[in-house]
Amino acid sequence: MPPPASSYVERLSVRRRWWFVVLAIALFGGLEVSAGLDEIGTTVTLGLALLIAGSLLVGVGRTVVRVDQGGVHVAGRTMTYDEMESAEGLDRAHTRAQLGPAADPAAFLVVRGFIPESVLIRPLDAQPTPYWLISTLHPERFVAAIESAARAYLNR
Repeated sequence: MPPPASSYVERLSVRRRWWFVVLAIALFGGLEVSAGLDEIGTTVTLGLALLIAGSLLVGVGRTVVRVDQGGVHVAGRTMTYDEMESAEGLDRAHTRAQLGPAADPAAFLVVRGFIPESVLIRPLDAQPTPYWLISTLHPERFVAAIESAARAYLNR
């Protein structure tokens, strides 16, 4: 059986400007650490610093958010439409509040500091997870995809 068609897919990847910033920091840090080494030591140190920084950036940007007929899929977990009470797009200020003063330690969070907006999904049963908070560049499109797929799921 083929996988269900996705109505929304987003990779939570690191923006290009952050690649430049992080790799520049790794380069300068590698130069600082390699001070006093010969050419081979400097080359190895710089290569390792850049490799580690690049690996971290790739690892952080691997997370994929997907909405399809089966539900919302993120970070290896799925919430089906039968389990979902509501989905709400949050702007920068509400996302910060949900991560700070209004946070619940039992919540399922897939957040990236470099993505300021998010979607808050509340399950029907708040035990053991009261809500999911998922970073997204397009909260309106994410919520619209959830609502559309949920309607199609419930009207089948």
